[in-house]
Amino acid sequence: MRFAADQRQRRFEAPIPGEGKAVSLAATHPAYRSGRTMFPSRVFDPDEVGRVLKSAHNSAKIGKTVAKGRLRGAPIFTLTLEERATCPRSCQMWSGCYGNNMQAAERIVGGPALEDALTGEVAWLTDRHPDGFLVRLHVLGDFYSVDYVRLWADLLAAFAPLHIFGFTAHRPTDDGIGAAIAALAARDWARFAVRHSGWYFPRRASYVMAPDDVPNHGVGAVTCPAQLGLTDCCATCALCWQTDRSIAFRRH
Repeated sequence: MRFAADQRQRRFEAPIPGEGKAVSLAATHPAYRSGRTMFPSRVFDPDEVGRVLKSAHNSAKIGKTVAKGRLRGAPIFTLTLEERATCPRSCQMWSGCYGNNMQAAERIVGGPALEDALTGEVAWLTDRHPDGFLVRLHVLGDFYSVDYVRLWADLLAAFAPLHIFGFTAHRPTDDGIGAAIAALAARDWARFAVRHSGWYFPRRASYVMAPDDVPNHGVGAVTCPAQLGLTDCCATCALCWQTDRSIAFRRH
């Protein structure tokens, strides 16, 4: 497969980097206290949506098709879960999650029904894209159990075209979900490029910069090129899955 230069990467235009007002919840807000989204009417069971893995053509920040690097030509798909409901409370963005600005997003309920749907859809995508495809975990939400991490490990073992990138707020030093994610990433980073958010490590991590932060924070991190306006979107950058070097993000 090869990327077509005139292919439109995004159905919607991305916001200008640095523009837009972040929404941060007070500790007394019901969504903060209960660990739920601000938009419960936008939470769906897997059988209520057409597919749980959506084309990233619908994402203003990600883009439809990898445009460079070893996965050039691979279509990109996204999975969106419910923010806070699937996330650890240790997440540094618990109150300021960018899901607070995403009322339209379809959030899928985690659990056995989702996992069954994912198994079927990954098999279907393998048939359609035998040369490879990329899944972004998770636009919103996070890994919610060790068994769910194992599901992705099993899918990677069973379906060679599957590649994954994303971020997790789980700590790599814990003895549960975070440790399982860290072990899988260390074993197969080329196909499971999931970074630990909020960690100032030189490799396989990411963090959100404070307004006056030094971009590399002394760990050799690179600032997200898309946020700096140096590339159009994730699809035209490819840094997140091309390298294990840590990445720094501006608050958004």
